[in-house]
Amino acid sequence: MVFKGLLVVISGFLFIFASGVPMRLIARFRPDYKREGIYWGVLIWIIAFFLGTFLQNIVHQIISGGVNNEPITSPWPFLLGAVLTTLFVQIGMLIFLKNYRKKGEDVASGGLALGFGIGLIAQVFTGMILITAGAGVLLQGFGVTLPFGNIQAATLELVSKEALFGLIAALLSLILFRVALLTFSAAQGYLVAVSMLGKKWYFWFALLGYSAFTWIIFFLQMLLGEENPGQVSLGLTSPLTSMASAVYYLAAFILGYRWLSKELHSADKKAAKARSK
Repeated sequence: MVFKGLLVVISGFLFIFASGVPMRLIARFRPDYKREGIYWGVLIWIIAFFLGTFLQNIVHQIISGGVNNEPITSPWPFLLGAVLTTLFVQIGMLIFLKNYRKKGEDVASGGLALGFGIGLIAQVFTGMILITAGAGVLLQGFGVTLPFGNIQAATLELVSKEALFGLIAALLSLILFRVALLTFSAAQGYLVAVSMLGKKWYFWFALLGYSAFTWIIFFLQMLLGEENPGQVSLGLTSPLTSMASAVYYLAAFILGYRWLSKELHSADKKAAKARSK
């Protein structure tokens, strides 16, 4: 119990700060990006999240005939809700970047900063829940029981019953998810920014890419027989699904980072060539 609790606590901190790894790697190409864009990215995500959740609830009520506790078996409300939230995020990005451009700032760097902010705030509460639940398991190992909220208490119970291998697989998947998430949000911000520089279809490419990132893992976990596909949950997701998800997130991070770094490097070369003329 003590080891499990310590493992979950450490993983919770790693989950929160893991986004710093791709952020540092990507920021090498634009070290002069303005930090204010990160805070605006956080704000844009919060607004888009609440708008998307509101619309999902409306769809839920329409499908269930106004009965809020009626379960929705179809995955489409969730998947379409994710697309809508992504669309709201990108519209917010466009509004910010248009004003940013009027000030004569580098739009591409601004887009990256927005993506960093979105990747930092998204799912951050998952890390906090992990830390709280891990601390509870750790204290239980020493014979100390503290009162927790319903979510933390449920997570604590699942963690304490989870086999060690399944726990490690789930935690690894969560950490890699965080790394891949920021990479894709940074790429999303960059694509939205470039869409303002003559490549308008990049806006829809960003929407497609980020939505595919969510949809692929959803259907992968559904094919593996998970009752709640789309995320990894401690004590609920099978070790096989957790490991498959970890491989997917690692591959998504590598491919996303390689594509984005190539794009940024190519843009730097074109800018340097233009200045030399």
